[in-house]
Amino acid sequence: MSRTDPQFNLRIPESLRDQVMAAAKENGRSATAEILARLELSFIGEAPQQELIPAAKAKEMSSIARQSIPAVVKKRVLDGLNQAVSMGHASALIELGDLEIEAMPEADMNGLMDAFTEWLEAAGYNVEWDGPDHLSVRFDEW
Repeated sequence: MSRTDPQFNLRIPESLRDQVMAAAKENGRSATAEILARLELSFIGEAPQQELIPAAKAKEMSSIARQSIPAVVKKRVLDGLNQAVSMGHASALIELGDLEIEAMPEADMNGLMDAFTEWLEAAGYNVEWDGPDHLSVRFDEW
């Protein structure tokens, strides 16, 4: 980005600004670069690409997108558990196949699965993964 690029003033809530600053620090870039990378990523699927994205840019955008996967998994786990409880079931099967978690770098995939296993087990649930596509969560012994 150059000094001749147009400026855009933006007001954001303080909590969101704090998240941007933390992500920028974690990713080793400025807050502006972090915002631009995330904004650019949000448009990637909306229009067909007319040009090939350089591999370094694709890697950067993929890394940013991967950061949202834990929030999606958490929402699905909570939704699945709430649904199971409301139906009087003893367990919930959480489908994750469409997220293609197995396509993530192996260390990231294993870290994600381990983090959710620890989170659920700490709350007293029994957890079993059937690969990265299915998570079985049992909360009542029958």
